[in-house]
Amino acid sequence: MDFTKMSTSEFVAKIHEAQAKDLKNKQHQGYNHPEQRLPNKQRV
Repeated sequence: MDFTKMSTSEFVAKIHEAQAKDLKNKQHQGYNHPEQRLPNKQRV
């Protein structure tokens, strides 16, 4: 990714997109809420 050729608004949009994706992943993996975590073989 070449940040030098990117406008400020594009850069901010990319950062917001990355933050939204990170939040979605954290919620999906159940951080801070162990009962929402995906089951794995170790805890079955």
